[in-house]
Amino acid sequence: MPSLAYAITASILVAVNFVPQAAFGGVEDVRTPRGAFVRLLVEPGDNPFATVVLFAGGPGVVDISASGQIGKLAGNFLVAVRHHFQKAGANTVVIDAPSDRRDNLHGFRQSQNHADDVAAVVKHLRDKYKQPVWLIGTSRGTESVANAGARLTAGDGKPAGIVLTSSITLPHYRVRNHVLDSDLDKVVVPVLIAHHKEDACEFCPPANVEVIRAALKNAKPVKVLWYEGGEGMKGDPCEPHHYHGFVGIRNKVVNDIMAWIKNPSG
Repeated sequence: MPSLAYAITASILVAVNFVPQAAFGGVEDVRTPRGAFVRLLVEPGDNPFATVVLFAGGPGVVDISASGQIGKLAGNFLVAVRHHFQKAGANTVVIDAPSDRRDNLHGFRQSQNHADDVAAVVKHLRDKYKQPVWLIGTSRGTESVANAGARLTAGDGKPAGIVLTSSITLPHYRVRNHVLDSDLDKVVVPVLIAHHKEDACEFCPPANVEVIRAALKNAKPVKVLWYEGGEGMKGDPCEPHHYHGFVGIRNKVVNDIMAWIKNPSG
């Protein structure tokens, strides 16, 4: 069950129908079919041609406050580069964990409930901002995006396409799920895969990118973007300050993603 404070805040936002403040977007809470709420931080793009929903890795709890502050995972690759996406023509949406999953999304990212939550978010954003809605995940966020792509194949909740960056393809001893657990042959939307050739995270081996591509039998088009180089690598190779998070080449990665979203090709 959602916490009382969270539910009250969400109910207020729903009651006013998400009327924008002086600035575009802001904090929005979307009610899901099962009665939970998903909090979003919506920020405007420059001459936007798409809305991108950004799924952070790790536990997936971004802890967005009512005033729009990012409480956790602010350094995550996608959360940290959202302003680059805006400059490249995207309205950005940082998606938080739902109100009944405030500890982590481990084991939930592969579920139908999670996909249904995402479908509600996609419909809400498309209806409100009148742009195609793309889902972009990084690291463990790719589990959420792959799951949604495999399950949301028709209807108002179907995304325009999905983007997988630094994809998780091997199980962790505590968190067993990964992208290849999803029925990738059911994905029918365009798919972009971006991966660093030197990604040293043991759960994201570059060699498995081709396994993902081969499993996407019905997605059209499918494109793989490979990256090399960067600078300032430090710390855990599974964290964003390493090749895993495209340190030193982030602008290029974002611009390439947005160029492909504008004109998907294989």
